[in-house]
Amino acid sequence: MESPFTYILITLFFSSILLAIIFFMTWQTMGKQKYALMFSLSFLASTALWANTLFKSLFLSHNLYWMMGCTLSMLSVVLGTWGHCLRTKTPIPISALLSLAGLGIALTFYFTYIDSFIGMQMSLYLLVDVIFLLITSVVIIRHRKKSRPAEIGASVMHFVFAISLFIAASIALSQGRTMDVELIKLYAVVNFTALPAAYVGMSVFVIYMLASDLAEEMKLLAMTDSLTQSLNRRGFYVHAKQQILELQKQQQHVCLIYWDIDKFKAINDQYGHAGGDQVLISICQMIRQHIKKDDLLARMGGEEFVILIGRTGYDDAKNVAERLRSMINDTPIPFGELHINITASFGVVELGSQDISVEQAINLADNALYKAKSSGRNNVVFS
Repeated sequence: MESPFTYILITLFFSSILLAIIFFMTWQTMGKQKYALMFSLSFLASTALWANTLFKSLFLSHNLYWMMGCTLSMLSVVLGTWGHCLRTKTPIPISALLSLAGLGIALTFYFTYIDSFIGMQMSLYLLVDVIFLLITSVVIIRHRKKSRPAEIGASVMHFVFAISLFIAASIALSQGRTMDVELIKLYAVVNFTALPAAYVGMSVFVIYMLASDLAEEMKLLAMTDSLTQSLNRRGFYVHAKQQILELQKQQQHVCLIYWDIDKFKAINDQYGHAGGDQVLISICQMIRQHIKKDDLLARMGGEEFVILIGRTGYDDAKNVAERLRSMINDTPIPFGELHINITASFGVVELGSQDISVEQAINLADNALYKAKSSGRNNVVFS
């Protein structure tokens, strides 16, 4: 009769194959993101690891089987950690990760073939895996200021997996130079009870995390203007309410700037819709370069736009619109071999600490914009 451990290994083997396929399909369908491919390769390495253990009787020597298993284990976690670094754009060079794994393999080889030391031989690769898993846990949780539930779960499961491996490594290391049968039994219990649960839990949360990424991406697309890559009307209303509250808590001077391009129909008539589209795209790119990263820029429709800003001083907030107006006036838009001269009019309302809704603020700023248009265009009017 087969050992219960064998059935656990078979389950892990087929689970890893399935996970490798899932992440490979994710890589193909999510724009061929490199991190999804790294996850797929990581689980492929895990599949080879479980196969290595299942068929260890086919190896000519135990030492060869052990070195193969240690190498596959470290390769799996290196690929996983690198995948998470790619996903979060964490600047940890792959060379540093490979160097650490290479050191682990070299030391394991030394204590396996040159200076036999069972405790070191059995624990070194686990300790290297622990380091990689802890790095991954930190990388995931520090990816954004407010982590998503899926990221919190994935980070926690990587940490739990690291603790499980550390316990197994401590048991293995305590053997010393020679094998201790009782400690080996305890090592096997930890390896084949806590570790599989942590491994599967970690895998599920990584899938959940990528599903969460996809959901957020779809949500972002629904709130983004496809031409200018600015927020659309819906996206602005969703983000502006929270942004105003945050800025007012920080005692910032909050202004809403409603603006549009002067005589845009004439631009379309003269240069065609391609020229009009180029003007919209270029002007949004210019605006982004002259406002802060946290300021909200949205296309409300046609050639009408809105910007929500927060500044530490009222004069700074008030002067933003004038600086943008001047910049647009002085910067012709390249269109093929031509240059399109444009101007824009601005209506500005300061929200301050008033109890005013986003809709009311837009109406006030729109009225100010109408006055700017009526008084000759290419100017700024404050509500």
